[in-house]
Amino acid sequence: MNTKDLIGKLKKNKLIFIVAPWLIYAFYLIFLAAPQYESESRLIVKSTDGGSTFDPSTLLAGTITGASSANDSQIIESYIQSQDMMRYLEQTLSLSEHYSSDVGDLFSRLNSHHSQIEFYEYYLDHVTVDVDSASSVITLKVRGFDPEFARKVNGAIVKKAEEFLNAINNNLAKSKMAFAKNEHSIVEEKLQAAKNELLAFQSKYNVLDPTAEGAASQQIAFSLQATLAQKQAELNSLETMMSPMAPEVQNTKRQINALRQQISLQKESFSNQENDGSLSVSNLMAQYSNLQVQLQLAIQAYSSSLVSLENARVEAYQKLQHLVTIETPTLPDDNAYPRIPYNLTLFGVILLIIYGTARIVIATIKEL
Repeated sequence: MNTKDLIGKLKKNKLIFIVAPWLIYAFYLIFLAAPQYESESRLIVKSTDGGSTFDPSTLLAGTITGASSANDSQIIESYIQSQDMMRYLEQTLSLSEHYSSDVGDLFSRLNSHHSQIEFYEYYLDHVTVDVDSASSVITLKVRGFDPEFARKVNGAIVKKAEEFLNAINNNLAKSKMAFAKNEHSIVEEKLQAAKNELLAFQSKYNVLDPTAEGAASQQIAFSLQATLAQKQAELNSLETMMSPMAPEVQNTKRQINALRQQISLQKESFSNQENDGSLSVSNLMAQYSNLQVQLQLAIQAYSSSLVSLENARVEAYQKLQHLVTIETPTLPDDNAYPRIPYNLTLFGVILLIIYGTARIVIATIKEL
């Protein structure tokens, strides 16, 4: 049979262009294609935050928590699809060795002389992650030429993803707690400094509470003023009945002068600074009052810092998240790929489309 005869027969039997490729592809799928098994697991990111009381503000908090959960699920999805995860599986399970082994057929296995990019693209094709937008459930599917190996890879990915999430949580919690503790240490140092200043002041001037001592001195001054007024009234009464040189009158005058001197000394102690360098009572009271205010402010800051530290500890605990396994990695009992009926149907449709398009193009060219 010469070439012309062959071309003539092909023109008469045009469907051979559809049937022949379809049969070749069917022969490959049925007899040559290596079976691939798929292990599936389902995960969800859950936090320890929760409450049993009904509060209108929790409705908004629930919305924010849901959005945060979706973001966390997307972080896990990105990490599973990262080259870091691929390298981890390569180190622990020799992933490329399995995918490039002779168990796989020529078209489905990884090239033994693959590059890093080729390996990563093959990894993404055989490890798929899907996040449900409504429930934030993560569905992880891993394909392999051996069912047990597929389940082992799936389990290793779940374990590593959980470690990754825990590491993120621990780092964030440690950073927040370290910041809160550092701020609390600063406030505690200020409180101790305020205490030391107050103690040094009391020790330097040998006073316990200048305010109380000043109040006592004022009370004494008031009492002296009252006694002085009483003695002056008594003197006036004596002078109306006795001569100025009478012993009673002279004695009363001496008492009045002593009272005036004592009152003058009391006033000086409040406002004047003595020669020995000691402070007056009013200055002592003013400085002591300032130190007391500083101490009270430091105590309030310390109390607020304690509350903030405890809140940070509680919040750090509430924000801890866990990767909960809803469905453990399955052990497939039948191969998921190749999907022979689906692939043959799809390939047949593609061949028909190509054949129909080619006929239209040829017919158009002939009309021209």
